[in-house]
Amino acid sequence: MAQLLDCRGVASRYFDWAAREVAGMRRKPRLATVLFRPERHPASRQYRDLIAKDAARLGIAVDGNEAAGEEELLALVRRLNADRATTGLMLFYPLGSALHDEDVMDLVSPLKDVEGLHSTNLGYLIKFKRYLDEVRGIKCVVPATAKAVVKLLQAYPEIRLEGAFAAIVNNSMRVGKPLGLMLENLGATVVKCYDKTPRAALEDSVRRADIVVTAVPDPAFRLDPTWIKPGAAVVDVSFQGNVDAAAVAQRAAFSTAPDNRVGAMTRAMTFVNLVYCAKNTPLRRGVRVPALG
Repeated sequence: MAQLLDCRGVASRYFDWAAREVAGMRRKPRLATVLFRPERHPASRQYRDLIAKDAARLGIAVDGNEAAGEEELLALVRRLNADRATTGLMLFYPLGSALHDEDVMDLVSPLKDVEGLHSTNLGYLIKFKRYLDEVRGIKCVVPATAKAVVKLLQAYPEIRLEGAFAAIVNNSMRVGKPLGLMLENLGATVVKCYDKTPRAALEDSVRRADIVVTAVPDPAFRLDPTWIKPGAAVVDVSFQGNVDAAAVAQRAAFSTAPDNRVGAMTRAMTFVNLVYCAKNTPLRRGVRVPALG
């Protein structure tokens, strides 16, 4: 029977770290959230509200912003980039806009980018650059969900990352791509699968994997539990569940539970990133943010 990965328990350690850091900072972090057409995105509204509740517990101010159209969205991002009181900026993707998500990600100042999705921050990840300022302990910001998965796995010493074979069933900018880089940087061999991966190749990859991470947003998608290698670690990042947790628990050594997946970890990593952004305020002078188009 698999040992359940306690996402909420591990997340609490990082929330506690963020609270201690915030308490000792003269200039407190301030987060601005931007939700595009909230009436179309109930899940994003719910996630925004969870972020606001977390922030209240941590003593962090949050300014909630909403945009009804593309021009309003762009104007909000420009204003918040220039606002010296705002130390972190968070948008909720997918936007469902005529604008490409990846273009909007690059409009957010890389030094206010608590989601780690700006090309500059992703470039640091590719180069395995860990610190913006090692003397002050300011680390580079990386995508929160991918970071959440890595920190969760690292919380269990029995799960070996170096030398492991990892299969990631997702190839998105927020999860699969950065997670693959992080695991590779830590010595794992990684294969990423997605909707264009032939089923036979997906099965072969999962069967060989010491670590399986699945994050398919399609509610109809299910990963065959018989593919799980005995003794593997399985992390289900999806909202609706990509695996039969009970069946996986019979084969895996470690697995997430349906009621304790990585959402809390992702939020905790967002606030860790916010602390780094707030501490990095003196380096913001002269930073230019490219215009769309």
